[in-house]
Amino acid sequence: MSGHKVSPARDAALRVLLAVEKDGAYANLELRKLTRRSTLAPSDISLLTELVYGTLRRQGTLDYVIEQHSTVPLSQMNYIIRSIARLGVYQLLYLDRVPARAVCSESVELAKSRGIHGLAGFVNALLRSISRSKERISFPDPEKETALYLSIKHSHPQWLVERWLMRFGKEETAALCAVNNQPAPVVLRCNTLKNTPDQLMEKLRGEGLMVRSSALIPEGIIVEKRSFLPELKSFRDGLFAVQDESSMIASSVLNPLCGSFVVDACSGPGGKTTHLAQLMNNEGRILALDVHEHRLALVDSACRRLGVTIVETRHQDARELQDKLEEKADFILVDVPCSGLGVIRRRPELRWRVECADLSQHAAQQLEILGQVSKCLKTGGLLLYSTCSTEPEENTGVVNSFLMEYTGFKAEELAMPFHLVHSCDKLDAKKGFLQLLPHRHGTDGFFLACFRKTEESR
Repeated sequence: MSGHKVSPARDAALRVLLAVEKDGAYANLELRKLTRRSTLAPSDISLLTELVYGTLRRQGTLDYVIEQHSTVPLSQMNYIIRSIARLGVYQLLYLDRVPARAVCSESVELAKSRGIHGLAGFVNALLRSISRSKERISFPDPEKETALYLSIKHSHPQWLVERWLMRFGKEETAALCAVNNQPAPVVLRCNTLKNTPDQLMEKLRGEGLMVRSSALIPEGIIVEKRSFLPELKSFRDGLFAVQDESSMIASSVLNPLCGSFVVDACSGPGGKTTHLAQLMNNEGRILALDVHEHRLALVDSACRRLGVTIVETRHQDARELQDKLEEKADFILVDVPCSGLGVIRRRPELRWRVECADLSQHAAQQLEILGQVSKCLKTGGLLLYSTCSTEPEENTGVVNSFLMEYTGFKAEELAMPFHLVHSCDKLDAKKGFLQLLPHRHGTDGFFLACFRKTEESR
């Protein structure tokens, strides 16, 4: 046995990375579970979070560098050694504050702690080789092999980079890739049923947070100094929810009236559901559906904490709803399951799991859900369709197919809660849809489209 104790943060980071690779776990959920039941110091939790998210975000670059220096192809490595190598190379390339010898030593001890003594020397040699030559790493030619260069340099799948280059061009694609490798902002939604944004910001500052108002949504608050939010009294008292600005914008655009009947077709975990209730001043009725019972439990929990009383949760596939509620709803929100490619800065492992062929499969399911749920809308009612995807198949592709098949609906101009700067955004909003992008709007990648059911649909 080695006399050197493995760093708690690095040991925990390896556990999360192995769960992500071997078991298909989600890093954010694994980190949440780990930090709740561990006794890690705040500094260790900070390092753990940086190591996990950084390694997953930069995995493409890390693998490229490892392949250049390793005597064993990545695909043939022991999966534990592969994760240890990625973790070590991330620290060598992106964490200047950690000495190279400490990275090598800790990585060797991680291998030994997993009982892989025979490969500890391989790990040591690999990391020392990369440490000596990291200033001389060569990348593909950015002019001759633009997609490959951006893919490796910014650690994104090449198929996705190629699509973005066709739509956005080189400069915007590079900007989008770069922002996806930065930590996403923490955004809170003020619970206006219990307090105002100004009152909440004053309370949060009193609890030690640095906060500022969102420029996009009146009830949005940006947290500039991170904290473990569930420990705050203001959180326990239900004064706010954690929610990205893009999700708030969706509910704001639908803007259901007080006293109306709203269907939230895919409601878990409840962020948009409870926001709709706020906008309705907790007056009316919201039917919140989901096919996953555990997600409905999160909706119920959020409603209790926030003081929302008008939500009825139901374990049901939204596609089966029209038989009982045909033309009954005043407003419908259809936030469909999607690829999640708009939130890869929050869930970095998604970029390595989603494949191009998945997009058409998602689109088929999305169109089916949208079409069936739309039958529940009253004539004159509004329906909002949304995804957290950047890709046209799931967004404008579904919208165009829906309008062709369901001729009783027309696109409704979006009433945005903030001023649109880009001319293309203004044009799209008039047509009834909008693609939000991290590098343009500062939000998650998010799509929304609004439809009104016309008299002709009777």
